[in-house]
Amino acid sequence: MAHYVLQYSLVPDYLDRRAAFRDAHLTLAWAASERGELLLGGAIGDPVESAMLLFESDSAAAAEEFARADPYVVNGLVNSWRVLPWITVAGAEAATPVRPG
Repeated sequence: MAHYVLQYSLVPDYLDRRAAFRDAHLTLAWAASERGELLLGGAIGDPVESAMLLFESDSAAAAEEFARADPYVVNGLVNSWRVLPWITVAGAEAATPVRPG
């Protein structure tokens, strides 16, 4: 298993528009979490400027499928998104732990 980060760039009026889609977005997110794919997700910044979701999977497909189905993406609250592999090396949940020495 590896880690993948799904990054969202959000539209300027994201906070004004998200209420209409939030329950559907959270339903999708919690379902992905219950399947063991989504580890963490949330908005970044104060005020909010972007969002990040951390996936654990054999490939980037889970994160990509999530983005394509996400009501925030489908309804234009997300300007752009991308999935990046995250080579985690430190911490209890690191996918490829590397110790000193």
